[in-house]
Amino acid sequence: MKPLLSCLYCSAIILLCLISSDLFATEWHVKPTSEVPLRRGQGTDYKIDAVISDGTPVSLLQVDGDWAQVQLGSGREGWILKRYLSDEKPLKDQVSELEQTKADLEVELIQTDNHLTELMRVNSETEQNLVACMDENNTVKSDYQRLQKDTANVVQTKKKLVTAETQLNELSNRLSTLELENKGLKNNTSLIWFLAGSGVLLLGLLIGVLVGKRSKKRYSSLL
Repeated sequence: MKPLLSCLYCSAIILLCLISSDLFATEWHVKPTSEVPLRRGQGTDYKIDAVISDGTPVSLLQVDGDWAQVQLGSGREGWILKRYLSDEKPLKDQVSELEQTKADLEVELIQTDNHLTELMRVNSETEQNLVACMDENNTVKSDYQRLQKDTANVVQTKKKLVTAETQLNELSNRLSTLELENKGLKNNTSLIWFLAGSGVLLLGLLIGVLVGKRSKKRYSSLL
């Protein structure tokens, strides 16, 4: 049983220390009142060292019954009735903080409005750029389609040119062949005419010789 009690006692001490640590770590303030005497001890019969005005921040050192030992910002220590302490800030300080918070929020709101205006401007520019990009995209698409069509026409034209060139080469070859044949025909015609002329000449000479011989025979018979 003793070890168990010892453990419980130690746990209680640790818990109390933790609670006390949190309690004393909190900043306390004097509640609004006309004046709060800071005494040297716990009781109204102790000498007053100072008078604390309401809202004065103090550090809580310890609590004993209805009294609390506190330390002022100047370092002076003393005892006051615990009922005059509060962990809430004075109303005037709360109002000041709220006013400061309001001012900060107003500044933040102005900054937010300015930021929103800038975002709207950037969004407007972005929309304009988007429209311009879409128009440019449509133009590029049309140019690409026209280029594809022109390319197809060029390819078709090239094929036609190749076919025409092939046909031209064939016609040129045929023309060359015809020219050679025509030249051969001309040569043959000249030869034929030449032979025909020679034949006529020989025939004429032959006729002349025969006629001459017959004439001589007649003449001889007449003699």
